[in-house]
Amino acid sequence: MDGITDAAFRLTQVEIAKPDLMFTEFVSAEGIAHNAIRLFDQLLYSPKERPIIGQLFGKDPDSFYIATIVLCHLGFDGIDINMGCPAKKVTQHGSGIALIENPELAGKIILATKKGIADYQNNPKVFNKLKLKQKVISLLSKRGQGEIENKKIGFSIKTRTGINNSVVSTWIPFLCSFKPDSITLHGRTLKQGYSGLANWDEIAKAAIICHDSNIKIFGNGDLQSRQMANEYCQKYGTDGALIGRATMGNPWVFDNKNVSFKEKYQAMLIHARHFTKIFPHRCFDPLRHHFLLYVSGHPNASALRQQIVKLTSIDQLCALEQSIVG
Repeated sequence: MDGITDAAFRLTQVEIAKPDLMFTEFVSAEGIAHNAIRLFDQLLYSPKERPIIGQLFGKDPDSFYIATIVLCHLGFDGIDINMGCPAKKVTQHGSGIALIENPELAGKIILATKKGIADYQNNPKVFNKLKLKQKVISLLSKRGQGEIENKKIGFSIKTRTGINNSVVSTWIPFLCSFKPDSITLHGRTLKQGYSGLANWDEIAKAAIICHDSNIKIFGNGDLQSRQMANEYCQKYGTDGALIGRATMGNPWVFDNKNVSFKEKYQAMLIHARHFTKIFPHRCFDPLRHHFLLYVSGHPNASALRQQIVKLTSIDQLCALEQSIVG
């Protein structure tokens, strides 16, 4: 989730209730290929997060090839192409879910990504042939995981059911023809955004198609707990499920656990400390959104929200302990 699942968020999640698999925020393939050094913050991760998947979006196949090799060099366990984001800032440029309307380009992007993975696995020194600026090479040299012999790097695609209506019956077979290791399907169209309910019946149809091609499928949409995810996997025939928005302000979602506001406050502290350690150059702003969700349902939520939106430091967060814990 863009702007949400950064390294601090994920490390907090790992320490409280680690899921089986984690994804980075999606990162612009074009941005990486064009040496946008600020984007590399989005590719930071801890070994504790493994298996960790690097997620890319964009519309230029050549950029996907370069970005894929960069992510392989950084040691990610897999590369995921986001063909499902419904955000206007993404779709208006022909990326994300908009690629459903341009299958020829989508295919070129998939092939470029698969080639990047294959070329890196055949010879990791292909990274040295990329035309990257020296400051980017220096940064990546510090963060690179080294050449890991025989490491299998997975390849997956994340998408939705369609633009205005479901095109699962044609879109999913098309994606399966490229033999990804897995496909994640969110049960809404672009038109729906996040409104209404995810259509898990369409996910079930996709599951049959994927399994006929021996490809794993993960469902996504409206899952509120690990128990619910397990039930939906059984009911709709998926190999697994991704929980996204329900983790925000609730990292215990994978433990099916109800927690006190004392525990929520402790999680806020953990999150804040990770953020300031990992991103010492960034302001406190991104944390406020998370903290507002942590105190959702609090008896004094209104007053707390007014204080949280003004937070600029861990010390100020500590000063709210009594108000939050009670």
